[in-house]
Amino acid sequence: MIVLIAGITGNLGQPLATEALSRGLSVRGLGRDPSKLPASLSSALESFVVSKDYYDIPALEKAVSGVGAVICAYAPTPTMDLDAHLLLLRAAERAGVTVFVASCWNNDWSKMEFGDFEHYDTHISFERHVAMTSPIRPVYIFTGMFGDLVYTPFNPGCFEVIDGTPTITYWGDADKYKFPWTAHEDVAAYTIEILLDGQGVQDGLGGFFRVKSGEHTFHEFAAAYEEVMGDKVRVIKRGTEEQLDELLAKERRTKGRSHYMEYISLAAAKAGSKGSWAYDSYTDLSHVRQPLPLQDLVRRQFGKT
Repeated sequence: MIVLIAGITGNLGQPLATEALSRGLSVRGLGRDPSKLPASLSSALESFVVSKDYYDIPALEKAVSGVGAVICAYAPTPTMDLDAHLLLLRAAERAGVTVFVASCWNNDWSKMEFGDFEHYDTHISFERHVAMTSPIRPVYIFTGMFGDLVYTPFNPGCFEVIDGTPTITYWGDADKYKFPWTAHEDVAAYTIEILLDGQGVQDGLGGFFRVKSGEHTFHEFAAAYEEVMGDKVRVIKRGTEEQLDELLAKERRTKGRSHYMEYISLAAAKAGSKGSWAYDSYTDLSHVRQPLPLQDLVRRQFGKT
């Protein structure tokens, strides 16, 4: 089977391609610059289709021709998540493709309402629109946070080094929920496994799947960092959930949706404090690949050998 990976030159596209090849699949790439791929990967591809931009329809048509499945690994920007995503899906429709893995390696937005977290509104819009208008039933894979975002200001705990001291801040109850996360290589392995053997996937039934490398509370994230790095992490409560709601509402009023990245950490904190991203259940794929331990994630992110 030929699998098209759109966005193959990206941070996730390359691990996906490597994993697909290791599972015996034939891989076709779609992207703007094939030189971004290492020679070892580029030479192993069935072909690489060069696209001038996301709305290069002839390139999309060529890319989806004769493939058995499409994996969309576009960069996670609003335009690519919605506009580009839909154009790729429509091309897949015209080519008769029935297996389509959506660009959706996110926290679980299936329990969220439109407007709860602006960064996921494009994903919700895509899912709802496709459900109403397309014969394709996409595969949506929730991964929690990407591993490389766990110790950054973009997670619900807003990890930062403040005055030389690593700090995690939170609102509400620090230990009420565990937050799932998945390392890139685990995402790639689990995605290809779901593509091949996920229930109903090869029958074109699509569906929602949840995977993880791990899930932890704020204090557990802090403890793992301390174990590896030897530095004490401050875990600070910033206020109540009600105070967070007020501050986020003010930021939204004054800055507007076009500047949502300026308050995304507050929106993430709110979603996290309400348990929106906690898993009720997940698909255990540890038999495919043993998930990366949190301590190893810390070592890799901070260059600790």
